[in-house]
Amino acid sequence: MSHTKNLIKRYQETGCEDSFNELYGMYAEKAFNFAKKQSYLHWISRQDVESEANQIFFQAVKIYDVGIGEFEPFLYLMLRRRILTIGQKEITYQHYLKRCQFYGRAEEDEKPEDRAIKKEQRQLLLELIANATIPSRQALVAFAKSYSFREAAKQLGTSDKTVKNRIEKIAAERSKLTLNDYLTA
Repeated sequence: MSHTKNLIKRYQETGCEDSFNELYGMYAEKAFNFAKKQSYLHWISRQDVESEANQIFFQAVKIYDVGIGEFEPFLYLMLRRRILTIGQKEITYQHYLKRCQFYGRAEEDEKPEDRAIKKEQRQLLLELIANATIPSRQALVAFAKSYSFREAAKQLGTSDKTVKNRIEKIAAERSKLTLNDYLTA
């Protein structure tokens, strides 16, 4: 059995710090260089990877089975997998930030007058829906999902004229306005 495997076995059995320190001296520099290289390849901050490299090294020494092969490839495999996981989380988070910035800009680019009109229309629709009958509400919800009287009628099992009449009934109940007055934006 090699010297490395003996040190690992001794550390696993007795928790001998001298064995761990010797292993750390033998492999830490290689592990950190490997981690730095991987962080560069996957566009991850070096500080994140270096702190993870310490934890992975400790974990690798703790769980390594001396019968499976050499320690160094096992350590590199664990490091690579952990760094890829960090990279995926980083990419997902950055994608989330970009999406938020995109939608935030879209709202900022909107004129204040347009925002006020849309807000007023939403309030009118909410009032109308709250005061409507159940069949009229169902017609409005089906229409809102498809923006088509025909599709809404298929969903409800009625004619498209019935759906249109129910929606217009909602609009007529409130100050005798047409459907277009509420659904312009």
